[in-house]
Amino acid sequence: MWLPGHLGVLTRWIAPSLVDEVLEAAGCRQQRVRLLPARVVVYFVLAMGLFTDCGYRRVWTALTACWPRGTVADPSAAALRQARQRLGVKPLALLFDRLRGALGTTATVGVFWRGLRLVAWDGTCLEVADSAANTARFGRHAARTTRPAGYPQLRLTALVECGTRALIDAVFGAQHGSELPQARALLASLKPGMLLLADRGYDGYEALRDASATGAQVLWRVQSRRLLPVIRPLPDGTHLTLVADRPSGDRLIRWLHRGRPGPLPANLTALTLRVITYRITATGPSGACHIRTVRLLTTLLDPKRYPAAELAALYHQRWEIETAYYGLKVTLRGADRVLRSRTVDGIEQELFALLVLYQASRRAITETATTAGLDPDRLSLTIALHTVRLTVVNARTTDPTDLVAALLDARNLTPARRRARTSPRCVKRTLSPYAYNKTKGSVGHKTTVTTNITLLTSNDRP
Repeated sequence: MWLPGHLGVLTRWIAPSLVDEVLEAAGCRQQRVRLLPARVVVYFVLAMGLFTDCGYRRVWTALTACWPRGTVADPSAAALRQARQRLGVKPLALLFDRLRGALGTTATVGVFWRGLRLVAWDGTCLEVADSAANTARFGRHAARTTRPAGYPQLRLTALVECGTRALIDAVFGAQHGSELPQARALLASLKPGMLLLADRGYDGYEALRDASATGAQVLWRVQSRRLLPVIRPLPDGTHLTLVADRPSGDRLIRWLHRGRPGPLPANLTALTLRVITYRITATGPSGACHIRTVRLLTTLLDPKRYPAAELAALYHQRWEIETAYYGLKVTLRGADRVLRSRTVDGIEQELFALLVLYQASRRAITETATTAGLDPDRLSLTIALHTVRLTVVNARTTDPTDLVAALLDARNLTPARRRARTSPRCVKRTLSPYAYNKTKGSVGHKTTVTTNITLLTSNDRP
């Protein structure tokens, strides 16, 4: 009276043999025959991530909808909760470890630039159920007002393949921890042949040193106040600079203040990097212009092999990780939904399940796009997840035709060229339920934006 377990069309990528493998590795095989074997519980936890608005019983009903009543187990919500507790976190963590990784090949459109695989890392926060255990483990966001934040939050940092938005690796922990220590935990997943994109939060010497030591190349934005002396100008208007540790940085500053008499100070602990400075001009439909100067640091020192204009345009692929987070936090989990578990182990199990589902869906999208010769960006994660949910209810586990047809339907494909967009930074969900008008006019408007990138030479820079 128990099921072999399935997850609709995603069973192709999360096969029962793979689930049995991770259960064996985690030491979670059941010691006696149960109405809810461990393999079935793994699929049930994954199904909870697909049906986040459903309680335990409704999730179980979705999994067993195609079997005649009385032919499968009919557990109570309490039995399903206890089965989750017996399973624990480790099987889901191992399952994500088996599925994570870059998915694009040389045949996949938009994955590589000049032979380098584009990847990005960044952090985000997810809200968890308001319980004493979750608050003690993950902490609450420090609110600006006297009112505390509504829910505890955990911090997630991921390394994402930009071309497919797949998760190469991910770590999470307490919200009050910074992104940089979590990013260091991802260094083992950086490989030669990758080009790592990152924003201004990672521009310290240690982070640059550790990332470049993996053999990967970096293209990072830096803060406007960072001292980047011109050590050697390059013919394209960029220049080489030194980014040093604290003692060497102090010696470098004294050398600059003396008007650079003689050679550089000896025994500097520093990285030689290339600086690219450019100006972005965005013109909205009203004709208003917004101008911003951006500075990038990169280990790609050859201006002929790696043109500055291409790198300036390429940096904005970093925003693909924000789209990936949107897919995980909104499209999959559901807008404004909170992770349901009230225990720390339950939260970790639930989050690993979401990461597994997201990665398996991206694998399905990437394989379909590669076969069709399309950019994976054009295939919709929303369509994929909607179709997967239907196949779970219908128990269609072997034939991916429905999913492929839905993804490749011309009406479901996004345009080959996405229009330029701006995203204003504002509080979209205020602490007070009566302060909705604070964000009035800042979100929800479709605009057409014309964006120009202009490289700046040393004479043009402010």
